[in-house]
Amino acid sequence: MVPGGYMWQDYVIATVSLLFGFILLPQLIDTMRGKTILNLYTASLTTIGLFILAGTFFTMRYWSSFIADVFSGVIWFLLFLFSAINKRKTK
Repeated sequence: MVPGGYMWQDYVIATVSLLFGFILLPQLIDTMRGKTILNLYTASLTTIGLFILAGTFFTMRYWSSFIADVFSGVIWFLLFLFSAINKRKTK
């Protein structure tokens, strides 16, 4: 590995992960407004998986990928959180 972890793979992974996070922003806005409810299993397991990947990238010193997966993980966590709140309101 190159010192500092600046390998081309880091940038490719980070770019894709950031895009996946940004793609979810309209979904997050709809969920925050109470318009949609995501499957809680999907949202929670995706959140956990992304944070596991972020931890893995941290140990590999893939800093861009680490930050990108934390970003996507937070988006998925917020989707989970607001979906759980919306589901509770509908009962």
